[in-house]
Amino acid sequence: MSDDESVVSVEVLRQVMNRALDNLQAQVGERVELDNDFFWSVPPELTYDVYTQPQPDQLTVGQLSESWSNLARLNEAGNEVPPYALVWLADVLKALGHQAR
Repeated sequence: MSDDESVVSVEVLRQVMNRALDNLQAQVGERVELDNDFFWSVPPELTYDVYTQPQPDQLTVGQLSESWSNLARLNEAGNEVPPYALVWLADVLKALGHQAR
């Protein structure tokens, strides 16, 4: 992937995410109760291989409350946040986006 559309600007991503979160907060307030907790999770090596159908035994179950707990714990610790936290953030943001439709 070498075209410009596959290159992500971290700053633009941050700006759009901040604006989306500001909009969500204006609509629902400071806190949002998630409607669901469990979700299907596909291993990373299969997530982007759209030519291979995942087998049932390759699907796992993720938990939004666990992802949120991991993020809250990282925030409370005040240490550097590892890039993998983006996966937990994506879990929660995806659920919020689906719920806010």
